[in-house]
Amino acid sequence: MTKRLIRPTALKRLKDTYRDKGVLLPHLERHVMQTPLADVRPDDHSMSFMHASDLAKADWCGRHDYYRITGTPLDREAPRNPSFRLENVLAEGHVIHEKYQRWLWEMGCLWGDWQCLDCHHRFGALSPRACQFCLSTRIIYKEVTYRHRNYMIEGHTDGVVHGLDGWDGLVEIKSIGMASLRFEAPRLYQQYLNGTSAEDIWFQIKRPFPSHLRQGMFYLWMAWPRYEQIAFLYEAKFNQSVKEFVVGYNKRFIAQRLEEASEVADAVRAGDPPPRPQWAEDAVTRICQSCEYRRTCWQLGAAHGTKDTPDPTVIVRRASTARRRRALRPA
Repeated sequence: MTKRLIRPTALKRLKDTYRDKGVLLPHLERHVMQTPLADVRPDDHSMSFMHASDLAKADWCGRHDYYRITGTPLDREAPRNPSFRLENVLAEGHVIHEKYQRWLWEMGCLWGDWQCLDCHHRFGALSPRACQFCLSTRIIYKEVTYRHRNYMIEGHTDGVVHGLDGWDGLVEIKSIGMASLRFEAPRLYQQYLNGTSAEDIWFQIKRPFPSHLRQGMFYLWMAWPRYEQIAFLYEAKFNQSVKEFVVGYNKRFIAQRLEEASEVADAVRAGDPPPRPQWAEDAVTRICQSCEYRRTCWQLGAAHGTKDTPDPTVIVRRASTARRRRALRPA
C-alpha cells in the first residue's frame, strides 16, 4: 500500500489523543483517525464523467474536471488530514441517509440498484426482499445512477420512489448542521454567529438551498421525462427536526451550467483545455491553491522557468553584545 503524507496539524491531533483522559474516547479517536481514508469517490462513481454534486457548486471548475477526465497526472497528492470530528460528521450524514432509505424500503416504494452482500450480484428492483440470484436476504441499497454521455455528466440520486399514493419521483436527503449554513446560507450562518438559536434559524429555512436545488435539477434533467419532481428531505443534526420540499423540474436553474459543462465535454473530445472559470483570477486564488492540477493549469514550476511558491523569508536577528565581543577577540 502506498503511504500518503499526513498534515502536521493532523499528526498533532493524533498525538493529543494519547494525552486525553478517558476509557473509550481516546481509543475511538485513534482508531478512526488511523483508518486509511477511502477514495474521494465511491467505486461506482466514474472518473470519466463530470458529477452533478460538483456542478451544483458555485465554485465548480470545469478545467479541473477536464484534467481529471483526460487522466492528467496529478501535480501532487493532497496529504491526509484525518480528523475524528470530521469523520464523525460524515458518518452521521451516512446514518441519516441510510435510515430514510431503509424506511422507504420497508414501505415497499424504494426503487433503484441493489447489491447482495453474499454473492455480490447487483440488480435493479422495487423494494426487493432478497437477492434475485442467490435469494440471500443480505442486500443493500446502491441508490440510482443517471448518465448523459453527450454532456459527460453523471449523478447519483439518494433514492427513487414509485407508487406512493400515486406519486413517483426522486428523493434527495440532506443532513443540515450549522456548518452547512456557512456555505449554503451565509445570511443564516451570520445570524447564528450573532446569537440566534439553531432552532430559530431552522424555522427560517423555507426552500432548498441553491446548490441543493441545482443538484436536484441535474438529476431531474437526466431522469426526465420519466420523473418530473424531486423531494428534498432536510434533517437538522442538532434536534432531528425534518422538513420536506417538493420541487418540479425547471431547466432554467441549470441552463448556464449546462452550457459550461457542454464546453468541457467538447474540450475533452478535442483534447484542448477549456477556459478557467471567472473566479480563477490568478494562481493564488484560494481554491486554485488547493487544486492538485494547479502547476499544470497555471504552468508553474521549474519546467516552465518559474517557482510554484515564493522562497521563505529569511529572518535575521542581531547577535548579543557579549557574543559579538567574543567573536572579535584574537584567536
